[in-house]
Amino acid sequence: MQGEFFLVSLTLEDIPNKGDINFVCNSWIYSAKKYKSDRIFFANKTYLPNKTPPPLVYYRQEELKTLQGNGTGERLEWERIYDYDVYNDVGNPSKTSLTRPVIGGSKTLPYPRRGRTGRKPSKKDPKSERHSDIVYIPRDESFGQLKSSDFLAYKLKSFYASGIKLPTNILSKFSPIPFFKELLRNDGEAPLKFSLPKVVQEHRSAWMTDEEFTREMIAGVNPHIIKIIQEFPPKGKLDRQLFGDHTSTVTKEHLEPNMSGVTVEQAIETNRLYILDHHDTFYPYLRKINAADTKAYATRTILFLQDDGTLKSLAIELSSPHPRADSFGPVSDIYLPASEGVHVEASIWQLAKAYVIVNDSCQHQLISHWLNTHAVVESFIIATNRHLSVVHPIHKLLLPHYRDTMNINALARNALVNANGVIEKTFLLGRYSLELSAVVYKDWVFPYQGLPNDLLKR
Repeated sequence: MQGEFFLVSLTLEDIPNKGDINFVCNSWIYSAKKYKSDRIFFANKTYLPNKTPPPLVYYRQEELKTLQGNGTGERLEWERIYDYDVYNDVGNPSKTSLTRPVIGGSKTLPYPRRGRTGRKPSKKDPKSERHSDIVYIPRDESFGQLKSSDFLAYKLKSFYASGIKLPTNILSKFSPIPFFKELLRNDGEAPLKFSLPKVVQEHRSAWMTDEEFTREMIAGVNPHIIKIIQEFPPKGKLDRQLFGDHTSTVTKEHLEPNMSGVTVEQAIETNRLYILDHHDTFYPYLRKINAADTKAYATRTILFLQDDGTLKSLAIELSSPHPRADSFGPVSDIYLPASEGVHVEASIWQLAKAYVIVNDSCQHQLISHWLNTHAVVESFIIATNRHLSVVHPIHKLLLPHYRDTMNINALARNALVNANGVIEKTFLLGRYSLELSAVVYKDWVFPYQGLPNDLLKR
């Protein structure tokens, strides 16, 4: 880029009765011709609105007006405007196979807001934006050099892991980044390879054990889905008129032989019976999923808290749609841990665990990670910059937690959650991935996201 520079800070020296006044700016600056109003920077002090010195009130208000914009026009690279829009840019209406519904702004598919770009509408669908390889974000939300380098490094590692050979000798000569030369070294080392997961460093089959299966539920990336069982058998909350009876078919006879003499009633009374329940999340989409090449079940996994504090998997329930109609309820099968030496049963049990992991990993990436972390936080970023001045103490507290998120989300809309993007190509739900996350968002309640409320509701 040309005609810009990054202003880290500035200092006014020897101000009468003040001494030196420091300004931490951390902002990209363009030619004054690019701006409709002067750039404003505040000294390193914080003020609540009612405590703001009178001479600063006007500038505080003007800066917020600049950041809010007027809600019209296409955003330009040098602008710093934060405005809201729905997810109407993940599909490509010009191709029938890439058409996707608008996510957000409706009761059927509600969603957190993204940053508005103001791109022109698609010719085939005026509700959708035209695709662009470059997606606007407020200029100061762009990656720094280190974050950009990290992204590049992971891309190169992914190419290498996929079997694509890289011209390391040539790239090393031209790269100005020292770490990049290290990444592309050709002295026999393998810096481009992803490190071997610790769980299989000692033994390649360690991940297959039941102990590791349940350990990773807690130590892994998605432990907050586990809930205590307060009534037995567990019951789904899906609309019975649409999906029939979704009461679990797991019985006491399935569980108690593997509970070390503890009954189901005793386990519930002593808070020792838990469930990893992905049934209601995935079941409504199973018929669509299974109509394609991908095949899946909606899963429930019953867990028992042992005397040593570890979880033990007691049973896995795999449910699929009734062949006649959804209103007949699911067809469910129960799978139990296999006895040692029974190879067929052991293989079936491993496969049942695999279906659980597929549900869990998709729920983590689509809901826990993308929706509840990235998409939700973008709305907070926009709201903070539109309504809280940079001199507001809450703004300064929140800012470090927002770093890089809008840039990551913009890239995701172009290559990750977009039609025929990485998630649709590799995830269980395919083209319905973002749509399902919107359905789940209907039940998202802000006060439940923090502690202790999250633990209490589970």
